[in-house]
Amino acid sequence: MKKTETKVEPVTSAAPENTENTGHADNAAKEPADPYMQRILEAARQLFTESGLEAVSMYGIAKRAGIGQGSLYRRFTDKGEICSALLLDSTEQFLSGMEQQLAASAGETAALAHLQSSIEQVVGFIEQYAELLNMIKSEFTGKKQLTQFEHPFFQRLGRIMSELLHRASANGEIIGIDPRFAATALISVLSPDLYLYEQKRNGSSKEEISQGIVALFITGLSKR
Repeated sequence: MKKTETKVEPVTSAAPENTENTGHADNAAKEPADPYMQRILEAARQLFTESGLEAVSMYGIAKRAGIGQGSLYRRFTDKGEICSALLLDSTEQFLSGMEQQLAASAGETAALAHLQSSIEQVVGFIEQYAELLNMIKSEFTGKKQLTQFEHPFFQRLGRIMSELLHRASANGEIIGIDPRFAATALISVLSPDLYLYEQKRNGSSKEEISQGIVALFITGLSKR
């Protein structure tokens, strides 16, 4: 069975993602010159790589960064926000690239093929950052009493998938199904916890997981 490693990119941004529902991270994003921010992110990156996300506490991050817990909590309310900050550049580059592809393909008739390519890209991104994404999702949904669909990352991803499904429906490529609902269902499957479960419990590879999702949402929806 394949073992999942926590991969954390070197910190390249001193501020976390400035999006809705990110609590104290919004305040931190307005203070790019904050001298503690880089120390916190670098300490978290080191600890996550050394021990794994679950084993690291906010206390441990503060200690490694050489700051008080109060200073840490004024900038981040939980590990999910720290993970969001660590992934800021990677997620923005990934989502912007997908949005650019969507805009460039406007008017094309092969929407279903584009949807399949997008699914495969998302699975690849999740495979690279599964542990961090799962921590972000867990902290967001647990403490803020929201669903993953309300997180900015999944909202942007959902808009991309919804647009492609609407195009496929308009082109007559798929069976009669509500594209909006299908997009929501697809986002629920394109989830880091599902990926980790399949990988750890069933030993599924990235290719097998991708093929399974494609079978459901491409083969299963396409008109034969």
